[in-house]
Amino acid sequence: MEITNGVPGCEACPGTVPCRLVNALLRRFVELIEADLAAVGFARRGPVFRYFDPEGNGIVLDIQRTTALWGEVEFFINVGVLLAPHLRYYFGEDDPRRDAMPHHGVWRHRLMATGDTAALPDHKFSLSMEADVERAATIVRAWLAQNMPRMKSWLGDFDAMLAAVEEDRQRSARARAEQLASGRWKAGRWPDGTWNDGIIRAYAHAERGDVDAVAAETAGWHDSGPDSPAAGALAIANQRLAERQE
Repeated sequence: MEITNGVPGCEACPGTVPCRLVNALLRRFVELIEADLAAVGFARRGPVFRYFDPEGNGIVLDIQRTTALWGEVEFFINVGVLLAPHLRYYFGEDDPRRDAMPHHGVWRHRLMATGDTAALPDHKFSLSMEADVERAATIVRAWLAQNMPRMKSWLGDFDAMLAAVEEDRQRSARARAEQLASGRWKAGRWPDGTWNDGIIRAYAHAERGDVDAVAAETAGWHDSGPDSPAAGALAIANQRLAERQE
């Protein structure tokens, strides 16, 4: 076994920072952000943190490792806001609290690993020393502190989500105009995340029992089969309409 920096390494990475030290850096990073996330109701399962409200809407944060140089650990951080009826399309009777991921969300975002002043903005976090851990955790914790109240305010509130969709659309238009005027990209001017506003509108109509509006919203969707989100929203609309007519 290789001895690197006075610490036993492994045969897979001779002459570099040992694997156990790299993994210790990632564990330390997870511990730092877990403290903040646990305080606001998140539970961790592996590299994924999940929060759910009583109705089954939720927020999920995923640490997605990627290929790195020897002696480093690199990862992306993905976040998604989850809509309960949309999760039922994905998971059926299974419990999404164990397996829901950001890509199941109606709002999805990949955090920036660099600050607003970076010449080359990047989404990839890289850890090779303790200072990297503290810096990465500071970025993530600051983003969570700023954005968690906003994300939680969307849960189960279709009107709030659709208002945020419009707000982000306007902000994106302003940022695009600023970029064209200045001739260079400016970090931090764009809204965080992307919305699947069609899904949100379809389920909003469905919860009101508006069958015609759901049908109109989903008419152009490429998948309208019996197991599609369109069919799921339409089924909810018919159920809510029947409940109101009883």
